[in-house]
Amino acid sequence: MMKLILVRHGQAGPYCEDDAGRNLTHFGKIQAKQTADFLAELTKLDSVDVIITSPYHRAKQTANIIFEKLNDVGQSPKLMVLNGITPDDDPGVGMREIDNAISPEFNEQTESLTVIVVCHMPIVARMASMIDGLPPAFFELAECRVFELPFIRDGLAKQITHFIPNQP
Repeated sequence: MMKLILVRHGQAGPYCEDDAGRNLTHFGKIQAKQTADFLAELTKLDSVDVIITSPYHRAKQTANIIFEKLNDVGQSPKLMVLNGITPDDDPGVGMREIDNAISPEFNEQTESLTVIVVCHMPIVARMASMIDGLPPAFFELAECRVFELPFIRDGLAKQITHFIPNQP
């Protein structure tokens, strides 16, 4: 079974005209580290194959904190940026882009992968809803939800655990 881990970025600076350029706050970096620590412990037996992130700064910063932690514990995931998983993107398109990014990269052997996707509200909640068939549920800052599924398709996932770091 594939593990798909959906993560919302940590706390970012205030809304501004350049939404894509917003950075994590100091507290947001702490949240991302707490999530990274959880994920490193969770994946010590099934190491992470790839981390996919939105191109927005706050998501990339969160993904990099997770990436660095996993590298520190001996994992070597690939880090990829996908443009179609920003806040207002279509979740169906986003899931197809994720599937299209990992399938050729891993020679169609996606059923045994562990994939982390770092993005934003509301798309992260909508993607979770698509894969598990439940109504969309709000993700807290830097929250991660871990799903098992045979492959990326609507309604086939089962959430197996989750983690919520400290909140403001």
